[in-house]
Amino acid sequence: MFGGWLLRRGWKVAAQEGVIASKTPLKSRSFNSTFSVFRRAFSSLNPTAAKSKMSILKKVSWTIGALIGTPLVATSIYAVQDENMSRSIKFWWNVFPIYIKYRQVEAKVKDLSDEEQTLAFEELHDKYAPEMLRIILFMKGFYIKVGQLGSSRPDFVPKQYVKVLTTLQDSVPTEPFSYVRGVVEESLGKPLNQMFSFFDEEPLGAASIGQVHRAKLLDGTEVVVKVKFPSVERLFDGDMQTITDFCELAQPEQVPFLKEVRKQFLTEFDYVNEAHNLQQVKKNMAVFSKDVEVPSPIMHLCTRDVLVMTYLPGVKLVDGIKTYMGKVAKARNTTVEAMQEERRRKMEAGILETGPSVNKMRLYAILEFSQTYAYNTYALFYNYTLGWVLPAIAYKQPEPPLNIPYILDKLVEVHGHQIFVNGFFNGDPHPGNIMLLDNGKLGLIDFGQMKTITPSQRLELAALIIALGIGDNDAVFELHAKMGFKTEKDSLYVSVQAATIGFDRDDRVTTEGMNLQQYIEHLGKHDKIEAGADDFIMASRASILLRGLGCHLQYPMRTSMKWRQLAQNVLLEHNTTFEEIVRHTKQWRIQRDLESR
Repeated sequence: MFGGWLLRRGWKVAAQEGVIASKTPLKSRSFNSTFSVFRRAFSSLNPTAAKSKMSILKKVSWTIGALIGTPLVATSIYAVQDENMSRSIKFWWNVFPIYIKYRQVEAKVKDLSDEEQTLAFEELHDKYAPEMLRIILFMKGFYIKVGQLGSSRPDFVPKQYVKVLTTLQDSVPTEPFSYVRGVVEESLGKPLNQMFSFFDEEPLGAASIGQVHRAKLLDGTEVVVKVKFPSVERLFDGDMQTITDFCELAQPEQVPFLKEVRKQFLTEFDYVNEAHNLQQVKKNMAVFSKDVEVPSPIMHLCTRDVLVMTYLPGVKLVDGIKTYMGKVAKARNTTVEAMQEERRRKMEAGILETGPSVNKMRLYAILEFSQTYAYNTYALFYNYTLGWVLPAIAYKQPEPPLNIPYILDKLVEVHGHQIFVNGFFNGDPHPGNIMLLDNGKLGLIDFGQMKTITPSQRLELAALIIALGIGDNDAVFELHAKMGFKTEKDSLYVSVQAATIGFDRDDRVTTEGMNLQQYIEHLGKHDKIEAGADDFIMASRASILLRGLGCHLQYPMRTSMKWRQLAQNVLLEHNTTFEEIVRHTKQWRIQRDLESR
């Protein structure tokens, strides 16, 4: 592919000049050196020979390469003085060739059999998945958040990417303890030993913008201390602009989503704001106190860069699930990887399997306790009879199965309550932010990305959920428009499908057998999406993440079914009905159309 060759040629010349090295980040150089790299890459072409050999696909690639290459030439001029610009160039040098390669293979194999297409893409996934993880870990920041989102959707993201990106849920590179100590002491104005009787130098974990350490206050209270990474806030705007630019080229339909995510992500940089969020969420979640715990912030020890909150003893949901799946695989005389691969093959074949129900899992637990009780009764009798002369028998601890469907139902209910009842919800409920506590409850942590929606917006979303649940496409179309969604030709098909993917389900039936990215592109080609339902994007994101978790655990779900009763209750509490809201929405649309003429 000519555009791909151009990029490789530029890469080769750049490597010779020392601007980049293979598999290493771009290094800053002077204006003349950087400019000469691009000049040599372009001047080395033979336009006449190239023109005679270019296919239509190559011409398209040349155009894309030129469109991308030109800004890179201009922006690289300032890379020495602008760190954000330098990071942008690193991103394009690393990611754009991968994107071009995928597009090249997509065009090359489009007329081949499904088996041949799959084989071609599998080779690409094997090659580029580890490379993508390397890029994300090097860039850090918001790129880690993107990787976390990708790892939560094994039903659409290739298994090679899911496997490597899953590490981002609970294993992100950390800063040395010397940095942590410096930030905490400078931010709180005291030495560590004047605030903590114990401070673990080894972090419990890290996420996209900070890392967490276990500690103990002088009064003995066990806490965790969250410390922000250096430069992450300063570089965020530049990183977001880079990703947005890339999406405008690769998938423009995702740009509205990124813009809303940007607004929400900015709130995550202030840990004082997150501390206040913790207080509010803890108050709101009191109705779920039997099942859910939220840590309490230690307000006098919270600053913009440091957050101290009570420690919740337990394990992360992802770790608990790994342990449980390992036991299941062992009992079946197989491996977790083999089980996941078998399930993926079935999903690709359109076979959706669902795990045991909540009640059946409870029955399994009762059976486990009963068997353990019977065994320990026998062991007790044996040890106090024959055990006096023969070796004693060890007692067993019951190991009840993890009630995954119950956990999922509770998580969906809790987040639905936050959205429809509180109007104040977590837009980032990925598995790394959920814990299985030692007391049997679920622990909810990390409330940096909270979103507030007004009562009228809650009613609109509730009505949309009901419309999706009963399959009223006309109502979905009207409500989605009122929420801000707009296409060039006002296509009912595109609006309904976009709403379905955003707020209800996104299985292969919904996407008509296509990959999610391909389907979104398909919708854009059918009718260009001009505006998204921006104020509701974080609610959509919460729905997508919860659905992804369900699918990953073999419990695919429709959030319209899970949230329908909550939605109906909200309408009742506001003395209105679904039909009334739809009627007012249609009147609003008629008035809007009259005013636009």
